[in-house]
Amino acid sequence: MTSTWTNREILQRYFRGLVDLECELIEQYPERANKYRHENTIFVQEIKRVLDEFCKQLTPELKDMYVSKYKENKPFIEFYNVVAPTSQIMALNKELNVLVSHLERPQERLYA
Repeated sequence: MTSTWTNREILQRYFRGLVDLECELIEQYPERANKYRHENTIFVQEIKRVLDEFCKQLTPELKDMYVSKYKENKPFIEFYNVVAPTSQIMALNKELNVLVSHLERPQERLYA
């Protein structure tokens, strides 16, 4: 089994609040460090930084839409022309996927 970070997994972890929890744990236990944790710490903090910047430009309704999408698995079609025009939601999704795609992932590891 390998440990990989897909775009969807990253977005789910962020909008479910797991990235915030991971950042809190990193701050609480800085002494628990090894090479793997160091790589993941940098990656998780980068996820938080990039996606926090993205979310700053969103209205509360749009942010709630993303939380519903990635926390409750609601389809985007439920939000088209309700929260915002379809074209705006599609443009934001494209921008979000580009941002997440450009995040440098930690080295893949094999686990038994």
